[in-house]
Amino acid sequence: MTESADPTRHTSDTGAADEGTPLLLAPDTAGGKAVQPNGHSTGDIIKSTTHNGPETSPSTTTEEKHLPYIQILVLCYASLVEPVAYFSIFPYIQEMVERTGGQEVENVGFWTGMIESLFSLVQMMLMIFYGRLADRVGRKPVLVFSLAGVAGASALFGMSATLWQMVCLRCLAGLFAGSSVTIRAMLSENCTKETQARAFSWYMFARNLGIFIGPLIGR
Repeated sequence: MTESADPTRHTSDTGAADEGTPLLLAPDTAGGKAVQPNGHSTGDIIKSTTHNGPETSPSTTTEEKHLPYIQILVLCYASLVEPVAYFSIFPYIQEMVERTGGQEVENVGFWTGMIESLFSLVQMMLMIFYGRLADRVGRKPVLVFSLAGVAGASALFGMSATLWQMVCLRCLAGLFAGSSVTIRAMLSENCTKETQARAFSWYMFARNLGIFIGPLIGR
């Protein structure tokens, strides 16, 4: 015998399946909204996310664009030491090599160029080391150590009595010349993306001012 179809049984089975395994994002009968398995509509979730999201206010934008002028000016002032120490010997180094170093006139040019370039040579070799040291022990200790070392070595250079003392003390000044990389790192940490251009323009202005002042001091 063939069983007769029971429409009541078919309807109840379908309802049970719908209640146990609801379709994801199925439109409801009330307003045609997509419904999540937990019973909330997609529109409610979007509104909740939008309401709870971060809001940008004018005060936040102003704080991001604020430039700490005192810190930047102090760092720019510290950046004057290195170019002044490098360029201050240029006006008198030839006469110093000839008289104090006891060199003939034809050898003055060679030793002058050698002494002037040793500062940059030693500084170039130690630049990466100073960057790692600043990351390890901190920016301020490295900056103070570098500035004090360059100032002391430059003062001792002026009291040199022989040619080899000039060479050694010039190398010693380059050995302490790690302030430029440290100051650049400190500038980037005291600025935001919007104020970096202004801060580094002041830094380069101070560096070029040191290049201008250095030879004037050495005269």
